[in-house]
Amino acid sequence: MYTKYCKIMTDANEIFIYKENSIENIKPSLPFYKKLAINFLAIDMGEFINDDYLAEIFSINETLKKEGMGLMLRLDLLILSQNLIDSKVDDLTWENTKVKRAGLSFLNFLVKRGICAFDFLNLSKMLDNRNLLKGIREINKNVRHLNENVITTSLIEDQEVLRHLSRGMRTDFSFVRTKIDCLKHEDLSRLFSQGPNFAISFDNFNNTNLTNYEYFSKSQVLSNIFALKGPVYLDASKIDIKTEGPFYDIFYFMEEILKIRDENNSLRQGDFLEIFKKDKDILAYIRSYKNEKALVINNLSQKEFLLPISMYLADYSSYKLALGNYGQRTMVDNLLVRPFETLIFIKK
Repeated sequence: MYTKYCKIMTDANEIFIYKENSIENIKPSLPFYKKLAINFLAIDMGEFINDDYLAEIFSINETLKKEGMGLMLRLDLLILSQNLIDSKVDDLTWENTKVKRAGLSFLNFLVKRGICAFDFLNLSKMLDNRNLLKGIREINKNVRHLNENVITTSLIEDQEVLRHLSRGMRTDFSFVRTKIDCLKHEDLSRLFSQGPNFAISFDNFNNTNLTNYEYFSKSQVLSNIFALKGPVYLDASKIDIKTEGPFYDIFYFMEEILKIRDENNSLRQGDFLEIFKKDKDILAYIRSYKNEKALVINNLSQKEFLLPISMYLADYSSYKLALGNYGQRTMVDNLLVRPFETLIFIKK
């Protein structure tokens, strides 16, 4: 069964996935998902399944398809496989033919019923490092022989496997989730050296509950997730969309950054050049695509800084503010950035 989000995506940077943590929230939240232009809604699939549960999953999928979205199932394939076969089987590992056959057959069943996106959990526990790459390709080949447009992903931490997967073979994942802190200099350098098909893990909000700066620190993380390359994969439990700022709440801020990302190729496809590298409290970078440039500036501290912009940009006056979490700003040579301020300037 076809949905426009199950076609082969030549640009993985276009995908926006939102993880919902309660099935009950989905139908009442449809207007919210549509407003954010979400491509896939991800949910955790229960370990114990029955006909009623599956009927609910397929109903949600059909509802989302009617609204121009897709359903992504997050599942632990080994546990599901173990629960699908006779519990008397002694060897409940993926190497057991019965276990593997049960898991792959169940995936085929889901694809035939119209599910076309999967996030595979805990693959490193199911497959040892020696067999991880082979197992990943076997799983992907299995689902794509029924529908070559199925979207697949997983969180992978082994660097050798990541290097192989970044080559983008047909039997690999559509994109790979990787643990990267979008506000760390060294992590960003690694992200941009690994290839095009990586999504930043959505667990980036651990240090954003600062008493006086909660809105600014959370909006800063969101700004950089959307301003960097790769699919966007956000977890509803990590974001309080009602967090209030001086001008608007986090939900409105997310709407604005999505519009800016959609309108500016530099934020989705541009090259990456970090500036002000010597100052650990400043994260600033330029993303360039053809004749368009985006300048992203972050103050990572509770201090104020005066940045000599012309040191890196002789044409700084050509940059116009697209979004800032403190409201309107004008680009000047010596730019004052306030605690946890994020600024996105665009030059076309």
